Amino acid sequence: MSTDKHFNAGNVFGRVTSEIKRERSRGGEDYISFEVNVSGRRCGSARAFCRMWKAERIEPFLAALAKDPETAFWCKGFFGQYWNDRNEVFSNFTIFQAEARESEPRAAFILKGRVDQAQEVKTGQRLLLHIERDGQPKETFELWNPADKLLDEPKPGDLIEAKGYLRQETPEDDFGGSTGPVRAYIEQLRVL
Repeated sequence: MSTDKHFNAGNVFGRVTSEIKRERSRGGEDYISFEVNVSGRRCGSARAFCRMWKAERIEPFLAALAKDPETAFWCKGFFGQYWNDRNEVFSNFTIFQAEARESEPRAAFILKGRVDQAQEVKTGQRLLLHIERDGQPKETFELWNPADKLLDEPKPGDLIEAKGYLRQETPEDDFGGSTGPVRAYIEQLRVL
């Protein structure tokens, strides 16, 4: 892989906690949406919002879930974010493969792209990252680089690889609780 190739991967490990919703896109394609409980020591109290497209993926997933609603899944796909009209950021995962697999619950991402903005904040650094993949619209991600992980300080224009979790600011404190908003926090970062 060349160092300037942009990349987006998302992995969600956990159990489906919501009713599966069958929906139709503006373009007329059918998909399902659901939530996966990813609460645990890595993510705090969090859920991952997921979507899955195409009947050849949806039907086996629904059959496995009908057979055992408590099945733990490993869902592979792409990580995504969008901003609403109040400038709030929401994260989701587009799933292209799901298999039954017991594992520690978590919602993880690996992103490789160019830093658009790098802003110092009280707890570290807030980054806006742009990813451009062939045949896809340009994606923008808001990532939080905690101060305790801030070995490399990326600057606008830098190509970086960021690995992290969708989690609460403090996933687990000394008392077993978790606090703060659920955001995309970087755990490992490399300036390329």
